[in-house]
Amino acid sequence: MSACASHSDASYLSQRRQYYDDGFAVLKGLQAGDTVATSANFLIDSESQLQAAAGAYTPPPPGAGTEMSATGQQVSAALTTDPTPPHKGKNEVQLKLTASDGKPLSGAKVTVRFLMPGMPAMGMAEMNAAAQLNDQGNGAYTGSLELGSGGTWQVTISAEQGGKLVLTKHMNLTATGGM
Repeated sequence: MSACASHSDASYLSQRRQYYDDGFAVLKGLQAGDTVATSANFLIDSESQLQAAAGAYTPPPPGAGTEMSATGQQVSAALTTDPTPPHKGKNEVQLKLTASDGKPLSGAKVTVRFLMPGMPAMGMAEMNAAAQLNDQGNGAYTGSLELGSGGTWQVTISAEQGGKLVLTKHMNLTATGGM
């Protein structure tokens, strides 16, 4: 156990204590009413966990956001959520697919995957949420999914048409709500 009083000289208190099996006694340097912290492990541990989480962040892969099909056809995708922004819990997802000629792209098999990488230093496992969206016609697709936490999610949208991949798009979305 360590102690620290509000004093500008960090060695001030550590030179004025005596250790015992069940703790220590401050021999001098404190007066009645002085503030003493007996532990700061939480703050130190929290900062180290945040640094580890920042170090574990996985940026989107090269080409993230590229909207090119396997056949070379340019396809655009506009994703929206209800609520906006998404939140921890149930969310409705809407997607609008448009071909390069400006026409809606219907009849596709569309999947939206949300991934939050694990943060082992914070004791948090990887989280995934996915939805197979339903074709509503006229290039509109809808579905719902449940996010297990607020925070930044890596989103991958994929669409197949006629057994061929016509779209893969990567983006980040930040959901509200706590862990």
